[in-house]
Amino acid sequence: MTKSWMWQSGAGGVQGAIMDLDDSVVRWMNEPGCACSGSEAEQTLADFIEKGPRYLMPPTDVLAEMQNVAQEHLQTTA
Repeated sequence: MTKSWMWQSGAGGVQGAIMDLDDSVVRWMNEPGCACSGSEAEQTLADFIEKGPRYLMPPTDVLAEMQNVAQEHLQTTA
């Protein structure tokens, strides 16, 4: 199962994250779909839960929702 979020960056672009609960990773995307400057980074779900986002900083409400989804997943798989 995957969960996805997108938000506007401070520079007026778009950023996003895909949380792949089956593979236990968060894929961070800066300017998704832009062939000129798009980039992607991957973070383990365990690292995200323990240390927070490492590559992009989502807005507070998005981060809270991401953390809730990650914690719920951790509780159901433990």
